[in-house]
Amino acid sequence: MADDDTADLLRQADALIRRNRTYIAGSVPVATQIPPPDDDLPVLTDIVTEQEAALATAPPHLQQHLDALREELSRWLVQELPHAVLKVTDGLADQLMGELTHQAEKKLLPRLIARLDGTADQNPAEE
Repeated sequence: MADDDTADLLRQADALIRRNRTYIAGSVPVATQIPPPDDDLPVLTDIVTEQEAALATAPPHLQQHLDALREELSRWLVQELPHAVLKVTDGLADQLMGELTHQAEKKLLPRLIARLDGTADQNPAEE
């Protein structure tokens, strides 16, 4: 079976080389002489992690389980992610409001009171 896979791979490589080979140099720019790559062929600059390689080469009976796990994970994320994001953003909003309130009481309120009393400097320096 490995010999069949090797022979098939060599046939595909040979077909790819034939498709991209230019026999006669013409006046056409080099960029237009080379056809775009097929989507089914991997690009040599693609980086495949060991985990991705292990998942891609999983036996068919395990692949079904992996597909089911991916589907369940996706479904769970669709359900849980919006709630998690809202919880975090609500916490940030509460924290921001608390900090703004603290800064307003500490810096803005004294300036407003001074302005109402008429004792405020007309061009206060930035603090």
